[in-house]
Amino acid sequence: MNDHAQNASGALTDQDIVDLTQRPSDAYNEVVLQADYTTRATLSFYRFRQLGGDYRVQNENYLTHKKKLAARKKANEAAGTGGEAADQAERAPERSRKLRLGESTGRGVHYVSSHPKVPLFQMSIIALMILFESAANAYFFAKQSEFGLAGGIFQAAAVSLANVAVSFFIIGYWGLRHVSMPLDWSNNGFNRRNLYVLNGLIAIIIGSILVLLVNLSAAHYRNILDIQALGLQMPDGIGSKIFPHFMVNPNVCEAILTSDLGNTIGSAATNAMCRPFAIHSLDAMVLLALGLAIASVAAFEGRRLDSPFPGFSDAARSLENARTDLEYAIDDFNQSYEDIFELVSEIKGGPLTSQEKMVVMNTMADMMRPYQNLLRTSDQILSDEFGLEEDIIKLLKVNAAGAG
Repeated sequence: MNDHAQNASGALTDQDIVDLTQRPSDAYNEVVLQADYTTRATLSFYRFRQLGGDYRVQNENYLTHKKKLAARKKANEAAGTGGEAADQAERAPERSRKLRLGESTGRGVHYVSSHPKVPLFQMSIIALMILFESAANAYFFAKQSEFGLAGGIFQAAAVSLANVAVSFFIIGYWGLRHVSMPLDWSNNGFNRRNLYVLNGLIAIIIGSILVLLVNLSAAHYRNILDIQALGLQMPDGIGSKIFPHFMVNPNVCEAILTSDLGNTIGSAATNAMCRPFAIHSLDAMVLLALGLAIASVAAFEGRRLDSPFPGFSDAARSLENARTDLEYAIDDFNQSYEDIFELVSEIKGGPLTSQEKMVVMNTMADMMRPYQNLLRTSDQILSDEFGLEEDIIKLLKVNAAGAG
């Protein structure tokens, strides 16, 4: 408090009350701490927004410099002069540089993160699908399983777990999620974003083959069980020289399927690879359709588990959590006005007047105003993110009076 803390009557001046209100406190320090983390989280979030897959971009000035250098070298060679050394000594711009504000349109991450609020909910859906498919498969397997219902349940659970896990993680999470990311053809198309898309396409192809093989094997397993239950042999004339073979030599297929193994349940996977659609049992067809349907749902849920661009949802979640924590910290500071009233009252030696309380409240509001700006996105950043005109952004935003 300054030397003129009190006037002749012993009352505090407005400046004295402001100084007392602005004294460091646990509540205020918590706001500063959360604001620092929110700033870091915001920078991380907008780094993903702006870069969109590459940390640096090719510098056009560098390319221009290379063209000029090549032209001068060619001219010097034609003229037989020795000006090449001087040209080489000329300072060249950097090959790559970081993006600047206003340059990210068309390259950055231009979407709101689609990550679920509660990722555990998606995992619960997957668990329910595994239980449902296991129960359904157990019904089909238990009829002819030598271990009865218990054996059928274990067999069904293994098939269902493989089917759902491959669909959810490989096809959905790694494949469909990355493929849904827009391509970026800058820098000749060789950048991180396009590499993710390519990896996603490969994951979809591999995952689809695995899912098809798993479900076809389960269907052929059920088909063979039905044939064995009736005491029949595999029908003659079911060749393996039809598409697809899943890269298995037709001669190898014929050798296995015409052997003693070909009439046992152990040949289910071989039948799936060599003659995948030679299924003659209704239960086997229903089993195949059910497995593929559940695989499709699992792949869709895997796609929704996170945003297409890897790491963007993590940055978005960190920003959401940081802003929420900052909001709570600001609210706690605003609720600490009673402590400030008590402090000022002790120094004053009496209760505060309404005017003095208003000075405290206004000072607290002024202290929090810079930190409250971290809870919103500026117009300039919005314009840079989405490439929209300032008039459109102002039209869509809610003004200070609360009107749209």
